[in-house]
Amino acid sequence: MRYAWVSFAIVVLWISSTIIIVSDKLVNPNNFYIFIVLTTVVVSYIGFKSAS
Repeated sequence: MRYAWVSFAIVVLWISSTIIIVSDKLVNPNNFYIFIVLTTVVVSYIGFKSAS
């Protein structure tokens, strides 16, 4: 699998963010969700750009 570390990083990112959101410790989870989406885009871009 060529992009194994990218997929692993995204899965870990989303599992950890789901645990944080479900734990109900955030005042406003919408801002955190936007941050996670943008972080996913950045990790994907870096991963796919470094593979070429």
